[in-house]
Amino acid sequence: MRRAFTLIELLVVIAIITILAAILFPVFSRAKTAAKTTQCLTHMKQVGMGMQLYTDDHDDVWPAACNATPVPGFAEQNPWIGYDNFNTGGINPTGWYGDPSKPARYPPHPGMVDPYLKSRAVTVCPAKPAEWQMALAYNWFNTDPRFRNMPYYMSNPGAWGNEYGPGGKNCVLNSRGFMECEGVNGSEFEEASNTLSLWEHGGPAPACQFLQIYDWQDAPPQYDANLKHHFNFLHFEGSVTIWADGHAKRMVYDQLKRPMFSVKKSFYAP
Repeated sequence: MRRAFTLIELLVVIAIITILAAILFPVFSRAKTAAKTTQCLTHMKQVGMGMQLYTDDHDDVWPAACNATPVPGFAEQNPWIGYDNFNTGGINPTGWYGDPSKPARYPPHPGMVDPYLKSRAVTVCPAKPAEWQMALAYNWFNTDPRFRNMPYYMSNPGAWGNEYGPGGKNCVLNSRGFMECEGVNGSEFEEASNTLSLWEHGGPAPACQFLQIYDWQDAPPQYDANLKHHFNFLHFEGSVTIWADGHAKRMVYDQLKRPMFSVKKSFYAP
């Protein structure tokens, strides 16, 4: 005669299964996130390599974050990387057409580095929200004249005009209401291995200067939680980054230092 499980035994088995599930599910989730991080790192390296190939073909000049080179049939602002920059119907308050963190409605505007990429798939992080077109940010610390009276430059006037990223030199808001910039020459980098070129973020442009106006140098501001969204936490509370010499690594917000964003560094206080 077979003996059936008692209610107590069944409850014990269920409790054990519940405990094991509670232990294993986070492990599986973390493993899945780690796999996405590895894939994203591969994608970002390919975008970084595309930028290097662009500079090789343009006399060692990096792509501008954006300029006004016309491409028939598209919004008049030419971005460094392709996305639908007419999906919002106009220019956002930061001087950029469209919003890559919103779904595409029209074909993507060709970007300056697109011909050097294997496919558009490498611009997409597998961990990004489904509705985003991309989560890429070009280092857009820039020389926009409107920043001159911002807190950091009031405290450090010698930094004004000397602080800019690889694609943010001589940026202006043109007469038609959108940003135009220049790319830097490779000879301008004082420490290419310590200069950010790309990272992941969530924002209304494929470029970012989120920390430029704040008065800080060795530790990023903590008083505005929204700032961290610009250094997007898609991978274990961190962001995949690419540097001007081509190397890649994952970083967290608290590791950032202001000189990492500038091509020139000699003007910073020791």
